[in-house]
Amino acid sequence: MLRAILFKEYLKIRRPWLTLFILNGLLMAYIYIDTRHVFALDHAEIVWYRAFHLGRIYYEQLKYAPAATGLLIACIQYLPEMARERLRLSLHLPVSPHRLIIGHLLIGLSAVTLIIALDLCLLARITASYFPAEAVSSALLTALPWGFSGLASYLGVTLALLEPSSRLKLFNLAIATGIVALFLYPADPGGYRYTLPPLGLSILLMIPAVLLPAYRFRFRRAI
Repeated sequence: MLRAILFKEYLKIRRPWLTLFILNGLLMAYIYIDTRHVFALDHAEIVWYRAFHLGRIYYEQLKYAPAATGLLIACIQYLPEMARERLRLSLHLPVSPHRLIIGHLLIGLSAVTLIIALDLCLLARITASYFPAEAVSSALLTALPWGFSGLASYLGVTLALLEPSSRLKLFNLAIATGIVALFLYPADPGGYRYTLPPLGLSILLMIPAVLLPAYRFRFRRAI
Protein backbone atom coordinates (compact mmCIF):
# COMPACT_ATOMS: atom_id res chain seq x y z
CA MET A 1 0.00 0.00 0.00
CA LEU A 2 2.71 2.46 0.95
CA ARG A 3 4.62 1.68 -2.24
CA ALA A 4 1.49 2.45 -4.28
CA ILE A 5 1.08 5.79 -2.49
CA LEU A 6 4.70 6.72 -3.16
CA PHE A 7 4.27 5.84 -6.82
CA LYS A 8 1.15 8.03 -6.93
CA GLU A 9 3.14 10.95 -5.55
CA TYR A 10 5.86 10.36 -8.10
CA LEU A 11 3.35 10.39 -10.96
CA LYS A 12 1.74 13.56 -9.59
CA ILE A 13 4.88 15.68 -9.44
CA ARG A 14 7.11 14.22 -12.18
CA ARG A 15 6.12 16.62 -14.97
CA PRO A 16 6.14 19.82 -12.88
CA TRP A 17 9.40 18.60 -11.33
CA LEU A 18 10.94 18.11 -14.76
CA THR A 19 9.90 21.66 -15.68
CA LEU A 20 11.56 23.03 -12.54
CA PHE A 21 14.64 20.91 -13.22
CA ILE A 22 14.95 22.40 -16.72
CA LEU A 23 14.34 25.94 -15.45
CA ASN A 24 17.10 25.57 -12.87
CA GLY A 25 19.39 24.22 -15.57
CA LEU A 26 18.62 27.25 -17.72
CA LEU A 27 19.35 29.53 -14.76
CA MET A 28 22.76 27.92 -14.34
CA ALA A 29 23.36 28.28 -18.08
CA TYR A 30 22.63 32.01 -17.71
CA ILE A 31 25.10 32.23 -14.81
CA TYR A 32 27.71 30.51 -16.96
CA ILE A 33 27.15 32.91 -19.86
CA ASP A 34 27.20 35.90 -17.52
CA THR A 35 30.44 34.72 -15.88
CA ARG A 36 32.07 34.18 -19.26
CA HIS A 37 30.95 37.67 -20.29
CA VAL A 38 32.58 39.18 -17.18
CA PHE A 39 35.88 37.50 -18.04
CA ALA A 40 35.57 38.75 -21.61
CA LEU A 41 35.23 42.35 -20.41
CA ASP A 42 38.03 42.37 -17.78
CA HIS A 43 41.32 40.68 -17.11
CA ALA A 44 41.17 37.52 -15.01
CA GLU A 45 43.19 39.18 -12.22
CA ILE A 46 40.58 41.93 -11.87
CA VAL A 47 37.70 39.46 -11.76
CA TRP A 48 39.51 37.33 -9.20
CA TYR A 49 40.24 40.41 -7.08
CA ARG A 50 36.56 41.34 -7.06
CA ALA A 51 35.53 37.81 -6.16
CA PHE A 52 38.14 36.99 -3.50
CA HIS A 53 39.00 40.35 -1.95
CA LEU A 54 35.83 42.37 -2.44
CA GLY A 55 33.54 39.41 -1.87
CA ARG A 56 31.50 39.96 -5.02
CA ILE A 57 29.33 36.92 -5.69
CA TYR A 58 29.07 36.32 -9.42
CA TYR A 59 26.33 33.67 -9.03
CA GLU A 60 23.94 35.70 -6.86
CA GLN A 61 21.09 34.95 -9.30
CA LEU A 62 21.02 31.48 -7.74
CA LYS A 63 20.27 32.74 -4.23
CA TYR A 64 16.47 32.48 -4.19
CA ALA A 65 16.04 29.67 -6.72
CA PRO A 66 16.16 26.77 -4.19
CA ALA A 67 13.65 28.45 -1.86
CA ALA A 68 11.30 29.09 -4.77
CA THR A 69 11.75 25.49 -5.93
CA GLY A 70 10.88 24.11 -2.50
CA LEU A 71 7.81 26.34 -2.26
CA LEU A 72 6.52 25.32 -5.70
CA ILE A 73 7.03 21.59 -5.16
CA ALA A 74 5.20 21.75 -1.83
CA CYS A 75 2.28 23.56 -3.49
CA ILE A 76 2.23 21.12 -6.41
CA GLN A 77 2.26 18.17 -4.04
CA TYR A 78 -0.21 19.28 -1.36
CA LEU A 79 -2.58 21.90 -2.75
CA PRO A 80 -4.53 19.34 -4.82
CA GLU A 81 -4.62 17.03 -1.78
CA MET A 82 -6.00 19.71 0.53
CA ALA A 83 -8.41 21.38 -1.91
CA ARG A 84 -10.90 18.50 -1.81
CA GLU A 85 -9.56 16.80 1.31
CA ARG A 86 -8.12 13.93 -0.70
CA LEU A 87 -5.30 13.65 1.81
CA ARG A 88 -7.82 12.94 4.55
CA LEU A 89 -9.09 9.99 2.52
CA SER A 90 -5.52 8.74 2.17
CA LEU A 91 -5.08 9.02 5.94
CA HIS A 92 -7.92 6.52 6.37
CA LEU A 93 -6.10 3.87 4.36
CA PRO A 94 -4.65 0.87 6.23
CA VAL A 95 -1.30 2.64 6.62
CA SER A 96 -0.26 4.48 9.77
CA PRO A 97 -0.57 8.28 9.29
CA HIS A 98 3.05 8.95 10.18
CA ARG A 99 4.29 6.44 7.60
CA LEU A 100 2.01 7.97 4.99
CA ILE A 101 3.19 11.53 5.67
CA ILE A 102 6.85 10.51 5.87
CA GLY A 103 6.42 8.79 2.51
CA HIS A 104 5.02 12.01 1.02
CA LEU A 105 7.89 13.98 2.53
CA LEU A 106 10.49 11.58 1.15
CA ILE A 107 9.17 12.08 -2.37
CA GLY A 108 9.05 15.85 -2.01
CA LEU A 109 12.42 16.21 -0.29
CA SER A 110 14.03 13.93 -2.88
CA ALA A 111 12.60 16.07 -5.67
CA VAL A 112 13.90 19.29 -4.10
CA THR A 113 17.29 17.76 -3.26
CA LEU A 114 17.88 16.57 -6.83
CA ILE A 115 17.31 20.06 -8.21
CA ILE A 116 19.54 21.62 -5.54
CA ALA A 117 22.23 19.04 -6.34
CA LEU A 118 21.99 20.02 -10.01
CA ASP A 119 22.49 23.69 -9.13
CA LEU A 120 25.48 23.01 -6.87
CA CYS A 121 27.16 20.63 -9.31
CA LEU A 122 26.82 23.09 -12.17
CA LEU A 123 28.03 25.92 -9.95
CA ALA A 124 31.13 23.88 -9.07
CA ARG A 125 31.73 23.17 -12.76
CA ILE A 126 31.35 26.83 -13.73
CA THR A 127 33.63 27.98 -10.91
CA ALA A 128 36.29 25.40 -11.76
CA SER A 129 36.31 26.63 -15.36
CA TYR A 130 37.29 30.19 -14.49
CA PHE A 131 38.75 30.26 -10.98
CA PRO A 132 41.44 28.44 -8.97
CA ALA A 133 40.51 25.19 -7.24
CA GLU A 134 40.01 26.77 -3.81
CA ALA A 135 37.26 28.95 -5.27
CA VAL A 136 35.10 25.87 -5.82
CA SER A 137 34.87 25.07 -2.10
CA SER A 138 34.23 28.74 -1.33
CA ALA A 139 31.39 28.91 -3.87
CA LEU A 140 29.81 25.70 -2.58
CA LEU A 141 30.03 26.86 1.05
CA THR A 142 28.35 30.10 0.02
CA ALA A 143 25.59 28.44 -2.01
CA LEU A 144 24.92 25.52 0.35
CA PRO A 145 22.84 27.63 2.79
CA TRP A 146 20.73 28.69 -0.18
CA GLY A 147 20.22 25.02 -0.95
CA PHE A 148 19.18 24.39 2.65
CA SER A 149 16.66 27.20 2.28
CA GLY A 150 14.99 25.11 -0.42
CA LEU A 151 14.51 22.20 1.97
CA ALA A 152 13.27 24.54 4.71
CA SER A 153 10.91 26.22 2.26
CA TYR A 154 9.44 22.89 1.19
CA LEU A 155 8.91 21.70 4.76
CA GLY A 156 7.60 25.07 5.93
CA VAL A 157 5.01 25.36 3.17
CA THR A 158 4.03 21.72 3.76
CA LEU A 159 3.61 22.46 7.46
CA ALA A 160 1.35 25.40 6.67
CA LEU A 161 -0.71 23.62 4.01
CA LEU A 162 -1.42 20.57 6.16
CA GLU A 163 -2.54 22.62 9.16
CA PRO A 164 -6.38 22.67 9.33
CA SER A 165 -6.53 25.72 11.63
CA SER A 166 -6.26 29.06 9.82
CA ARG A 167 -4.68 30.71 12.87
CA LEU A 168 -2.04 28.01 13.24
CA LYS A 169 -1.53 27.97 9.48
CA LEU A 170 -0.42 31.61 9.57
CA PHE A 171 1.71 30.95 12.66
CA ASN A 172 3.45 27.99 10.98
CA LEU A 173 4.01 30.03 7.84
CA ALA A 174 5.60 32.82 9.88
CA ILE A 175 7.92 30.37 11.65
CA ALA A 176 8.85 28.75 8.33
CA THR A 177 9.58 32.16 6.78
CA GLY A 178 11.91 32.95 9.67
CA ILE A 179 13.79 29.68 9.26
CA VAL A 180 14.17 30.19 5.51
CA ALA A 181 15.39 33.73 6.13
CA LEU A 182 18.18 32.40 8.38
CA PHE A 183 19.70 30.64 5.37
CA LEU A 184 19.31 33.66 3.09
CA TYR A 185 20.76 36.27 5.45
CA PRO A 186 23.40 38.40 3.67
CA ALA A 187 26.87 37.11 4.50
CA ASP A 188 30.38 37.15 3.10
CA PRO A 189 31.33 34.26 0.80
CA GLY A 190 31.70 31.17 2.99
CA GLY A 191 30.32 33.05 5.99
CA TYR A 192 28.08 30.14 7.02
CA ARG A 193 31.03 27.79 7.32
CA TYR A 194 30.67 27.25 11.09
CA THR A 195 27.00 28.04 11.64
CA LEU A 196 25.54 25.84 8.92
CA PRO A 197 25.57 22.52 10.90
CA PRO A 198 23.52 23.86 13.86
CA LEU A 199 21.20 25.72 11.51
CA GLY A 200 20.71 22.50 9.59
CA LEU A 201 19.21 20.95 12.72
CA SER A 202 16.23 23.27 12.34
CA ILE A 203 15.40 21.50 9.08
CA LEU A 204 15.50 18.10 10.76
CA LEU A 205 13.17 19.38 13.49
CA MET A 206 10.66 20.48 10.87
CA ILE A 207 10.16 16.90 9.68
CA PRO A 208 8.44 15.58 12.85
CA ALA A 209 6.68 18.94 13.18
CA VAL A 210 4.82 18.23 9.94
CA LEU A 211 3.26 15.14 11.54
CA LEU A 212 1.33 17.21 14.11
CA PRO A 213 -0.97 19.10 11.69
CA ALA A 214 -1.38 15.91 9.66
CA TYR A 215 -2.79 14.11 12.70
CA ARG A 216 -5.02 17.07 13.51
CA PHE A 217 -6.27 17.07 9.95
CA ARG A 218 -6.95 13.33 10.18
CA PHE A 219 -8.90 13.40 13.45
CA ARG A 220 -10.34 16.93 13.62
CA ARG A 221 -13.98 15.90 13.03
CA ALA A 222 -13.76 13.02 15.46
CA ILE A 223 -12.52 15.38 18.14
